[in-house]
Amino acid sequence: MAFRKTIAAKIFGLAIILLLLTIALAGFLLYEVTRTKQDLTVVANFDVPLTQSLARLHEFGLRRRLAFERWFGALNAAEPNREIVAEATENYAVFTRKLTDEFSTARRIIDAYPRNAPGSNTLAEVETLLDQIQPAYKTINNRQQEVLDMQRAGQHEKANAQ
Repeated sequence: MAFRKTIAAKIFGLAIILLLLTIALAGFLLYEVTRTKQDLTVVANFDVPLTQSLARLHEFGLRRRLAFERWFGALNAAEPNREIVAEATENYAVFTRKLTDEFSTARRIIDAYPRNAPGSNTLAEVETLLDQIQPAYKTINNRQQEVLDMQRAGQHEKANAQ
């Protein structure tokens, strides 16, 4: 009867097993919390600021476009309103500067992004899109300046045909 154990020994053995399982579960959960904290740190320090920066790029691009349209429309009038022209010129310059600054901000965030973090493949797509958009803004800016120069020179029909 060597295999006969008392009920107290069986309960004690089960308690030890449950204690070991609880310790293992606590260790696993601490590991997961640490990993989740790292993921949330990446989201808070990189993903959210990058998303906000890209949203500002969109907003500044739209506002710059509106300033251009207002400036162009004011110059297209028979008697250009000097106040509207001055305000539109100022807005165009302000949002061009803000757009340039925001491109730099987005690039800084992308450069500082941890390469082994989850979502770095999406980051490569965002970087590729920025590489495509930034030169396009320079081209658009040059074209808009040409059209505005035509308007200021009094070549309204030629500017409108563009």
